[in-house]
Amino acid sequence: MNRLSWAAMLLLLSAAAGAQQTALTETKAIRIGLDRDLVQQRAAGNLGQAQSEVLSAGTWPNPEFSYEREALEGLDLVEQKIIVSQEFDVSGRRGLHMQAADLHLDAARYESEAWRAELISKIRERYYEALFQQKRQTAHVETQKRIRLLNAALKRRHDEGDVQLYDYQRVITERAAIEAKVNNAAVDFNTSRLSLWALLGEGADDFQVLEGELLPLPPAALDQSSLSLNEQPALRHLQVRSEAYALQQRAESRTFPDVTLGLGWKRDEVGDQSDDGLIINASIPIPLFDRRKSNQYSYQAQSMIASSEYQLAYDAAKAELKGLWQQSAQYRQNALRYRKDALQAVNELIEIAETYYRAGEIGIIELLDAYRSALDAELTALEFEYKARSARIKLDYLVGEAWQ
Repeated sequence: MNRLSWAAMLLLLSAAAGAQQTALTETKAIRIGLDRDLVQQRAAGNLGQAQSEVLSAGTWPNPEFSYEREALEGLDLVEQKIIVSQEFDVSGRRGLHMQAADLHLDAARYESEAWRAELISKIRERYYEALFQQKRQTAHVETQKRIRLLNAALKRRHDEGDVQLYDYQRVITERAAIEAKVNNAAVDFNTSRLSLWALLGEGADDFQVLEGELLPLPPAALDQSSLSLNEQPALRHLQVRSEAYALQQRAESRTFPDVTLGLGWKRDEVGDQSDDGLIINASIPIPLFDRRKSNQYSYQAQSMIASSEYQLAYDAAKAELKGLWQQSAQYRQNALRYRKDALQAVNELIEIAETYYRAGEIGIIELLDAYRSALDAELTALEFEYKARSARIKLDYLVGEAWQ
């Protein structure tokens, strides 16, 4: 093989590789969307706030240093004191608040996972909407090719005076209609593509087309999906947050006050003489007015709210699960059955119609009707598959599955 042939082959291979790189798959779209700096910053900020609460709950109060010097007027007497005091929690409130802060951190992680799952679900919804519009555009383009070939053949026969003017004008009208539909389909695809690109950012600029299948895989068994519901991030976030508030309520119900202990040094100077001594003191506030009732009621109310939100959300998700599972399974079966039966019949119809038309047994109207039937059947099949995919995306989000 000469050098020119090798160069041509390399050029073809590079062009094929470039064409493959421009196709955006569902997995690539999700990874691009999750790798955006803004998405990473949002997750880090949410966890950082919760980690600061853990640090605050586990931090001891600062010790207090005091210095006192007292001199009596008219007397050669000077008294000096240096004391270092520290506040101690003897009721166990601090330990409970630390446990609650750890739970709030877990809740923040679940909340980040829930937000991430919601973002993935939005990306998938927009991805498959764009893929659906792209496939609709392809179906229109395929019909446009058939009608253009028919129009070119009739034009030659018309120029030769071998075809009726009505048939020729009918094909011209059909060609104008399909070209308008192709343009509309292109606009619809571009609109849905831009909507997807808004979630992906600059990382999607290198891709021009989408690659994938509208029809989803079969869903997992209903019992398995029910078990997965218990680990749904949004539900776990509400549940763990309720547990954290309950711990904080327990902490504030321990009303025994903190004890402050002090250790220091004292010097008394009288004239030229001085005496040194050790100071030990202890103080404790009397819980006469402030018995932490306001904090108890506040945490109790927040725990009740979070617990109620969790139970309401869980009951709603459990009721919704069965319906979405049935939709996902049945819509998929309907789409499979329709594509197998109806489209096969339509393809055979086109072959028969073209054969009969060439033999002069049917007219142009019947042939165009076969083309329209094929287009309508393909569009209907795509709608069924897209409907099955949409139901599956909702099911995956409900049970906490990211994507297939």
